[in-house]
Amino acid sequence: MPVIRDRLIKGDTRYIVDYIVESHEAYRYYLNRWTFLGDAYQGGYDFFKGRYLEPYYYESRDDYEKRLRQVALDNHTKSVVGIYNSFLYRREVKRDFGRIENDPGLEPFLADADLDGRSFQAFMRDASAYAMVYGNCWVVVDKPNAQTYTRADELNQGIRPYVSLFTPDNVMDWEYTRQPNGLYELTYLKVKEEIVRDKQYIREYTPDEISVYMLDGEDKTGELVETVPNQLGRVPAVCVYAQRGNIRGIGVSAIGDIADMSKMIYEEYSEIEQIIRLTNHPTLVKTVDTEASAGAGSIVQMPQGMDPGLKPYLIQPDGASIEAVLQSIQNKVDAIDRMACLGGIRSVESRRLSGIGLQTEFQMLNAKLADFAMNLEHAEEQIWRMWAMYQGSVWDGMVEYPRSFSIQDKANDIAMLKMAKEAQPTDPMIIDKIDKMILETITERSWEEVKEWYDDWKENTRGEDVSEEMEHPTLDAASKQPHIREMIMEGYTDAQILQLHPEVTQQDIRNTKEALLREGE
Repeated sequence: MPVIRDRLIKGDTRYIVDYIVESHEAYRYYLNRWTFLGDAYQGGYDFFKGRYLEPYYYESRDDYEKRLRQVALDNHTKSVVGIYNSFLYRREVKRDFGRIENDPGLEPFLADADLDGRSFQAFMRDASAYAMVYGNCWVVVDKPNAQTYTRADELNQGIRPYVSLFTPDNVMDWEYTRQPNGLYELTYLKVKEEIVRDKQYIREYTPDEISVYMLDGEDKTGELVETVPNQLGRVPAVCVYAQRGNIRGIGVSAIGDIADMSKMIYEEYSEIEQIIRLTNHPTLVKTVDTEASAGAGSIVQMPQGMDPGLKPYLIQPDGASIEAVLQSIQNKVDAIDRMACLGGIRSVESRRLSGIGLQTEFQMLNAKLADFAMNLEHAEEQIWRMWAMYQGSVWDGMVEYPRSFSIQDKANDIAMLKMAKEAQPTDPMIIDKIDKMILETITERSWEEVKEWYDDWKENTRGEDVSEEMEHPTLDAASKQPHIREMIMEGYTDAQILQLHPEVTQQDIRNTKEALLREGE
């Protein structure tokens, strides 16, 4: 990069095209892969235009285009990314904004982070999704360079920092420089910003200035549009990783292997479509002189005296091979579920896996999501640090993403807890523990998180109202069953009855409930 930059004449706007389009070596190496991953995630028309179906030998262009139009993508890539993101943002991200809490620009930024109507929460969800697809994405924090004299002028004109999201295939060049303290700092960035008709705009960031270039696709020329001072004094960009790679600025895709497997399934769906067509429409083999028509009731006219060995015949493949292809597709879907650790979530795999197998898979998925969360947390802190610098402040807040995602088979857990409760244990502590576990499973919160809410509800909703209506004297043998019956009808739980009346046993409660059931019958 520095060699090319030195070839330019300062102040000359006739910039050479080679400099503008110059890119990082890793960019050129990974560009095709990034394009495929992006198409695999987007699916639909983007995947169709990618021409990812392998052509047959001697297949004409028209036949290939027709085959492309007849097959659809089963988009496992988007499904997996959507499930990951749903878990990551199921719980609210905790943000303590510190000294910028009262900044007048904070609320507008949270409501519209990119000046395009997208909230900051939605923006980070998109950044998370694209980071999983490509391995990383880039977030640029910028602020309009308008002439204002006071903060009041900025507020009146709506001037505040905003963020922009760039996928790796739009980030052409970048450079990290090691600082004296050992820290690597981003000192150069070049991104493709937008395309207007046949003109491509490219923005270049350095610690001193920000330049915008324009490439004219029709004339094959380039020029400098504008250069403004970099008011931040550093490249205002953050690389958001899903998983860090060996090269700075390059991440490891979370769905790379899944996208490859989806492409194989795409190929096999095309094979199924071809088998069906060939089976339903066999090929007629005949001599040139033989006349034949197509359709029901068609007639084949053979020349008189034709050699019997040359009579027309049909070639029709065996449709039984479809079952083999379908089984192959199912095996690949199972492989995708294993790679994504989603066998118990995306399919009926939970019916075949043991409880230990499901628990292990959920733990692996939880660990994978925790790694994503840590990288997102680190990236967001850098974003807020730059945002505060633009506002003349210092970031001293805190961002905390969830580390545990309560991934479990709720239906299976509830069924097991129900069976445990129906066993009617006599120990009040066991009954109370089962009730707590049911509450934790239903609310997807730990007992520590719901304890305060549960205690308030029990006191305000049940304790005061019911206790005012009923008295709880010490029970003897004659009054025991009538009073237990009355408490059950009022909605008391077994644990509450045992707590209020130590002289009552679980067997007494069970006998009373059985009597009530008999009366109901």
